[in-house]
Amino acid sequence: MSVPETWETVIVPGLQVAVAEPAAPGRFRANVVVTCERLPAEGGPARAVEALGQRSSALPSLEEIVTDEVEIAGRPWLRREYGYTQPGSETVVQAVRHTHLDRGRAVDVIEVVGSCGAARADELFAVIRGIQDSVRVWID
Repeated sequence: MSVPETWETVIVPGLQVAVAEPAAPGRFRANVVVTCERLPAEGGPARAVEALGQRSSALPSLEEIVTDEVEIAGRPWLRREYGYTQPGSETVVQAVRHTHLDRGRAVDVIEVVGSCGAARADELFAVIRGIQDSVRVWID
């Protein structure tokens, strides 16, 4: 995963990887997190996509930007981008990428989520997408 030099690794329990721009008082800290969840092969990928849809549709004042499939380094990824606003907070824009690795009786579901405040989305969304595009997953 390729990250801008100024971004920092952040230790967050339950996340495989988390990086963020330097913290600044009074602004949302842009970040990208990577998770991996092992599920039974039968129905695992479909359940993971369904859960992603349920999580995003539960967000307050959700505004969908795009949902489609993209290919990165020969691997298909589901891409969802949207914004949402929580009362008392600025609007957050998120870019979610989701793929899975077939492990026979199981699948590893990989999710890469980038977030930033809407006020700086024009500046940061290209950076977040670039980080997501640099993620490589494989079975060794």
